[in-house]
Amino acid sequence: MEHILVKIILAMVLGGIMGLERQYNDKPAGYATNSIICVGATLFTILSLYMGEMGGDPGRIAAQIVSGVGFLGAGAILREGNKISGLTTAAGVWLVAAIGMAVGYGQYMLAAGACALVLLMQLFARRTLGMVDRLRRYDTIYLTCNPKWDVVTKICQEIEKQNIQILRKEVTKHDQHFSVTLVATFTDNEFLQVTKHILEMPDVYSLYK
Repeated sequence: MEHILVKIILAMVLGGIMGLERQYNDKPAGYATNSIICVGATLFTILSLYMGEMGGDPGRIAAQIVSGVGFLGAGAILREGNKISGLTTAAGVWLVAAIGMAVGYGQYMLAAGACALVLLMQLFARRTLGMVDRLRRYDTIYLTCNPKWDVVTKICQEIEKQNIQILRKEVTKHDQHFSVTLVATFTDNEFLQVTKHILEMPDVYSLYK
């Protein structure tokens, strides 16, 4: 009984560590969620081992953990326009279940090692992304505005005023507005400045990238 309690406590700790990183970065599925998933996967794995000792198939429960947690992770994925968020959180939920299963099978070093490596990767990735954000890159701006050509001209002038080069411009006319697509090179900080100035223009209705 003691070794089962050790497994449950270890699963709670490892799942909680993974969840703290998500919660610290204001992501869904934080400390409590990851802890519960990890402990649940551990308990299911322990039950599958007991099932095997009683002559059953120990792989049946393990297989259902993988598919069941995949269903949970899918709930964290959100789509907003052309942007998809929550994929890292969903993958984290899936991994936490795998860590719980490793604990349940008594593979403590494997579980702890996977947890440590993923946390290091997350920290390294954020530092790397911070450096990338300071580099110029190609991106596309989509906006809707008053259906007047002088408004489009003012928008382009406002962007170029920030020392940003517009590489391609496409304007589609609708009954009540223009849909404008602009391809340019800028950093994330420059995009924020451009967004602020353009959205202050009364003839611009929406803007996103």
